[in-house]
Amino acid sequence: MDHERLRRYLATVTPSRAQVVPAADDWSVFIAGLPVAADGATFDEAREEMIGALRDRAEDWQDRLLDAPNHQENWGLVQLISLSDDGELRDWRVGKQR
Repeated sequence: MDHERLRRYLATVTPSRAQVVPAADDWSVFIAGLPVAADGATFDEAREEMIGALRDRAEDWQDRLLDAPNHQENWGLVQLISLSDDGELRDWRVGKQR
């Protein structure tokens, strides 16, 4: 299987819908429709924390959520996270393709 081709396809058909919200003392990043969020003292820190949150989410999905009716549709996102390095996930979050 061509993993890079699959990753690029999944990045195209799985929009990130990530939103960044500045607060008084920090930044928050969340993805609409998913229970995934991250906070940081700076914008860059929040972005990096989101990568860890996405990887945790993919691991949780593989371990226990894949058969839950309200989580089954996240298969594509989980595969995208698994096939992507951190830089590719950063680009995906902002809609940039490599």
